Amino acid sequence: MFDNVIIDVAIGLAVVYLVFSLLCSTLVEFVAGLLSLRGRQLERGIAYLVEDQKLIAELLAHPVLNKLSDKRRKASYIPAENFRIALLDSIQFLDELEDKERINQRLADLPEGGLKISLQAMWKDSQFDYQVFKDKVETWFSGNMVRVSGWYKRQIQKILLVVAFVLAALMNIDSIRIAKELPHNPELRQSLVEQVLNNQSVVNQVKNGVDTGQASDSLDSLSNQYQLIQQTANQLESFELPIGWHGFSQYSENFRWFDWLLLITGWFISAFAASMGADFWFSSIGKLINLRASGKPADLKK
Repeated sequence: MFDNVIIDVAIGLAVVYLVFSLLCSTLVEFVAGLLSLRGRQLERGIAYLVEDQKLIAELLAHPVLNKLSDKRRKASYIPAENFRIALLDSIQFLDELEDKERINQRLADLPEGGLKISLQAMWKDSQFDYQVFKDKVETWFSGNMVRVSGWYKRQIQKILLVVAFVLAALMNIDSIRIAKELPHNPELRQSLVEQVLNNQSVVNQVKNGVDTGQASDSLDSLSNQYQLIQQTANQLESFELPIGWHGFSQYSENFRWFDWLLLITGWFISAFAASMGADFWFSSIGKLINLRASGKPADLKK
């Protein structure tokens, strides 16, 4: 049987990481939207498929793709059908649908590289049936976009870790200090756990943000996430956790070099925890609550 104090401390830390993770994720997604990082990775993925610089420029300038972007932001998603139409039109494939020999010649005239080999292989595999070939091109594009999605996630993960560390330092979110404070402050610990168990306002607010906020890059969605963070941050602040720089001068009077090292380590732990994502911490809180409930003895009838 687990000691409830340990579980309560874990719940408290998980709530801190949950809110902090959402804060960092929202900020990173906002910056990513402003810089069109998703769109840039998408263009990188198209360049990876096409390889030829001239054809890449023609393809991205094609109205079927170009109109998906606006003056400020690049398209963050391209339907497979749009890509297929733009690609086949750019290589003048659509003009030769009735003449298989000319189609073969058109494919043979493509610049040497992966695109030529891939299209020729798909054309032969379709047994020179245009409808089947069309479906294969779309499937080929969609499959490669999974790799692009992986590129974007890895890029965002690195940015998130850096942003989380900077915010942890600016807000002085020291995991080591919080973990030391919670076991020796039963009132704080009980208040935090009761808030989660009884009202679950923090958890529910953040869960709504995870479900609805992070799925969109729109400015309206980011604005809603910012409001959500303000609400949850205010809720978290009411618990009077050892977060922030208020009173730090008294707390750090006798600091030595290893105390500063521990402080920086605490920031890094908080940053690493935030980089794991709000979904992870929401799930963890649910498991911890179930574990805490299972540790309570059942009522016995006399």
